[in-house]
Amino acid sequence: MTVGHPFRLRRALTTKSRSLQTPRCSLLQLQVLVHLFRVAISLALLPLDNTILLAAYAAGYFPFSLTDSNKTGARRRAAALRDSQFKPRTVLVTGIDTPYGLAIARGWYYSGHRVIGAEVVGGDDQSGVACGESMSRVLSGYYRITTGVPGGTMKGYAAQILDVVMKENVDVWIPCSEETEGEEDAVAKGVVEARTGCKCVTLDRGMVDILSQSSSDREAFLAFLVEKGLPVVERHEVLSRDAVHKILHRSPTKVWNMRRADDREVMLPKRTLSLTYSEVSQIRISRERPWMLQQQTRLGGFYAEMAVVAGKVKATKIYPAEEDGDGGWGQSPMDRGLATAIQALMERFASQMGARLTGHLRLKVMVDEEVSDNCLRYVILIDSCTHGASAVKYLILEDDLKSLVDGYLEALTPQTNGVAEGEVNGTAASASASAPASSKPDITTPPPRRRFSLFRSAKKANVKVFGSLEKQVDRALNEGSKLLFFWKNQKFSQLDPLPWWWHAHVYQPLRELEMIVKPKRVKRA
Repeated sequence: MTVGHPFRLRRALTTKSRSLQTPRCSLLQLQVLVHLFRVAISLALLPLDNTILLAAYAAGYFPFSLTDSNKTGARRRAAALRDSQFKPRTVLVTGIDTPYGLAIARGWYYSGHRVIGAEVVGGDDQSGVACGESMSRVLSGYYRITTGVPGGTMKGYAAQILDVVMKENVDVWIPCSEETEGEEDAVAKGVVEARTGCKCVTLDRGMVDILSQSSSDREAFLAFLVEKGLPVVERHEVLSRDAVHKILHRSPTKVWNMRRADDREVMLPKRTLSLTYSEVSQIRISRERPWMLQQQTRLGGFYAEMAVVAGKVKATKIYPAEEDGDGGWGQSPMDRGLATAIQALMERFASQMGARLTGHLRLKVMVDEEVSDNCLRYVILIDSCTHGASAVKYLILEDDLKSLVDGYLEALTPQTNGVAEGEVNGTAASASASAPASSKPDITTPPPRRRFSLFRSAKKANVKVFGSLEKQVDRALNEGSKLLFFWKNQKFSQLDPLPWWWHAHVYQPLRELEMIVKPKRVKRA
């Protein structure tokens, strides 16, 4: 046996170790450069944004210069505060650092109420930099709440929420944070509503367990909906050809996608009955080789975002699941008719779930067509469900949230066997009957447009670059566009411009520097 020279062996191992560490070091250096690039963008645009900030404050002294949405909000708040019958409430919005959290806070403020904002941060986030939204003029108070702390002397999430509710005498709590899971908010809701008179616009633990099955155990969720008498997308595991034929004969108007674990797919039925039998006869199906038969729909999927209070839908937005580049959704009478039919199913869904259902939901529905006796009708089927304020951002990100705020306020109305007190006395019915039809908000909304992504573009072109670096560049370009096109930035408002400026030139640069110094301990802003 021949043994190499120790010096040569050590040099070979050292060279190999360096070759393995070089790409990693280079990637870390590139990430540092990206952080510094974002800071440089912020500094370069600081003079321009200072001018915009001063101009926005100066324009506040000239009411004619305000946009229509700002005029409406300012006038509505002034009118509410002049009304001797108006009773302002105190609302707590956690997750004020999210676009929808800030939008909800502004909506309550312009309706004449007092708003308390709270930023929710992870337990490993040691940054002391206040978010830009904390500087909003609509906030009467700001708190920082920590979540995800396994132990120690710090209070838990629910205890911190309870402290703020009791200290500020909060009437309504609306969670909008992306840092908390639905179960954490549900636990906090139970604690807050048991010890105070505050109402929480979020699901309780039982509802979280049921609706979370949509992602964890979809079959159990759909079975639960079937028990409630709600239509769902059919999905069957078939173990024999006979089972396939039984399903096809039972539903002759439906289209099915039959697939196997190896990604083989077959569309059924075929153009003729004989072709269908011929196709199925060639498929090998057994208990050892099962197939999945899933219903297909002709009009595709739609999303229905809604705010529900005590089993009643208070606001709805409906749009196609696929991005519509032309933005023509909702313009034709057929679109509006379909949206109305989807809304009716959503109201039925909320009613079947019962008075315990309070929170934000986004349901995906599949729409099919059925032709019978010279009649064409829509068949709407529930496919999945997500919950939380982050799931309904297009419902919340509106210029005028008056109808949504009014819906939230109904959480304070006493309930009698799941029915609001006003509805028992007939006042709600008479009020809705006397309201003009034009006062109803539009339930259709154009689907969200995707912003440019270098990562997606490179992936489509089969260009292989560092994936994480592309995402970093995407984020830098996105932040730069928010600075240049400030009027499209959801943080910017002519009556409330400071959150946008503070985020761009104080919060974001300091967080970038922190990520350079301690990248493992500071989350990405």
